[in-house]
Amino acid sequence: MLDNLSEQEQLNLKNARVLYYDFFNGLLVFEMLEERAGIAKEQLEILLNAPLNQEVEGSMLLLKQELEDNGIQNIKEEFSRLFALPFGGKQVGMHLSHYYENCIGGQSLLKIRALMKGSDVRVNTENFKETEEHLGFLCGFMRYLIEKENVELAKEVFLFSQKAFLGWVDELKARSDAKFYLALALIVESFMKFEMEFYS
Repeated sequence: MLDNLSEQEQLNLKNARVLYYDFFNGLLVFEMLEERAGIAKEQLEILLNAPLNQEVEGSMLLLKQELEDNGIQNIKEEFSRLFALPFGGKQVGMHLSHYYENCIGGQSLLKIRALMKGSDVRVNTENFKETEEHLGFLCGFMRYLIEKENVELAKEVFLFSQKAFLGWVDELKARSDAKFYLALALIVESFMKFEMEFYS
């Protein structure tokens, strides 16, 4: 895919992919939501300059409008309802093992930890309450690997985790009470399809 691109186009593509992963990372980790409200709005403004498709553009505009009108509060409440609270609807899974083994902390966690040994990233449990198989963490890890141009490891992590991300999208599509995270899921879905092309 990169063969026909100029150096500048390759750099632009790298920066766009880093931006997408960072945007997802900020909205998929509960502890980051408060500090990322302003950053997410700025990121959406940049991403709206060249959305992946019309559906993605609509989802981005919905999220941007919400952040402008109400800040992060309603998004935080929806995060808690969908991903954290056990009552109400069934919790939407946020871990690889949920999608691959129907548990948390299964073989998928061990696989990601083994892959991480190929990088210099180590999880700081003071700042991050989740394990390495958490989808939010994986977005941050992918962003880091792309920034560092660790192409082979980024490809391995992506190919291992992509089906879980698409499973996450499907779980959100099935929820009648998802609004902001459904919008995010539609952006993730289109981006994952783009990444599959990139890594094919």
